[in-house]
Amino acid sequence: MTALILEVGRLVYARGEVAKCADAAALAAASQVDVAEYRDTGRMVFLPDVYAVAQNFAGMNSSYLAGRSIPVTVTQIQIDPTSQVVAVTVAADLSPLLPALLQGGAHVSITGDSQARIEGR
Repeated sequence: MTALILEVGRLVYARGEVAKCADAAALAAASQVDVAEYRDTGRMVFLPDVYAVAQNFAGMNSSYLAGRSIPVTVTQIQIDPTSQVVAVTVAADLSPLLPALLQGGAHVSITGDSQARIEGR
């Protein structure tokens, strides 16, 4: 019973790590809003390398998962121009943490949010 509790605790911790990655990726993506485009046209769009930057930040914040050979992947980046909220979804398969129990896979997908505050228009 104790072993099961420890294993479930490890899974919960890993899910929290995915959430941390999503939050970091959202902050990074918010920094990739094309400010010049916004000032010129009022449209909120991302710079071309937004996915690479968000993926890089997600990876830098996944030390626990990386140590267990579990990659995190940025799967979606969206921006709501009205609220200026950037939402980034990050996914990971946590089944390697409990291979005997999670044979069918334990895919986790978590969205982190960040608000882009752009002034000047």
